Amino acid sequence: MRVAASVDIGATRTKLALVAEDGRVLDSATITTSARGEPRPLVDGIATAMRPLLASATADSRALEGVGVSVAGFLDRERETMSYNANLPALEGFPLRRALREHLALECRLEVDSNAAALAEHRYGAGRGAARLLGVTVGTGLGGGVIVDGALLRHTGECAGDLGHIILDPAGRACTCGARGCLEALVCSAALSARAGGRPVRKIVSAARRGERPAVEALAETGWWLGLGLASLAPLFAPDRIVVGGGVATAGDLLLEPTRASYHEHAAPAFRDRARIVGSAFEGMEGAVGAASLFFGPVP
Repeated sequence: MRVAASVDIGATRTKLALVAEDGRVLDSATITTSARGEPRPLVDGIATAMRPLLASATADSRALEGVGVSVAGFLDRERETMSYNANLPALEGFPLRRALREHLALECRLEVDSNAAALAEHRYGAGRGAARLLGVTVGTGLGGGVIVDGALLRHTGECAGDLGHIILDPAGRACTCGARGCLEALVCSAALSARAGGRPVRKIVSAARRGERPAVEALAETGWWLGLGLASLAPLFAPDRIVVGGGVATAGDLLLEPTRASYHEHAAPAFRDRARIVGSAFEGMEGAVGAASLFFGPVP
């Protein structure tokens, strides 16, 4: 069975993994992302954390196909460099693919993180069989990838555009992009944390599972905004399935049920019953799985 390594660079954390060609995560590690300042320390940190994973693959006599890299933000046309992300300015314009290739001495391929997540869902996860898939990941920010008839939609920054920055509430929370009330600003981990007294997402989710009302209500409000955002995106992409992943989505139906209710309340009749909203089964590893899959078949 073929194996590839992967790096999923988010604005807060960077996940590394060894992934089999059937989508299984064989080994993984996590480091903190240095979102600002010089990019070299982040690249050095990735290389240091990746070497034990590569060594374990060698010890098991697995031949590595290469390293897939999922990065938040827009990529240049050659997919060598991240060209823009308000949450990850350290990597803007930095030759990331070349730097990682030199550090790891392996072939590296870059993909937009939202595209990588959508690929993972389409190939191995909750998006299998969808003709028109919209995948969104909700964490430090919100990204969205779109696959139509098996092909990734690439029209801005090598992806479907920055879907998290549609404006839902002009008087809402300030967004890192400089606008106010963006979908991302209303559903991201910081927004959820603010609704629940400043607690981290994992503690909010744990409290909500125990039935703690403030935590349940914080997730419900977040889901209400997410459903409104998805209803706003539906006429653009006409999805038949919407997969919600990322750290905030680990809440499962505590987030998804309010999301579905809000979507059905706000979506136009033509799209209301067309799309099925489901959660990811990758527990936050969809970007890493999708990045590794760049070596397991043609990238649409």
